Amino acid sequence: MPMTKKGQKIKAAMKQEYGAKKGEQVFYASANKGTIKGVHAKKKGIMGRAIRAGK
Repeated sequence: MPMTKKGQKIKAAMKQEYGAKKGEQVFYASANKGTIKGVHAKKKGIMGRAIRAGK
């Protein structure tokens, strides 16, 4: 899934702090849990508008 600039920055910082493999694990675990928000770009529909989750 494409990441936002915010997501790229946070992921790089976590890789630097925890190491390459562990930093990536911590980043995705935090994103999935909801601790960090706005790190993945929203999916776009046919008309180019963002799709709401669950619909």
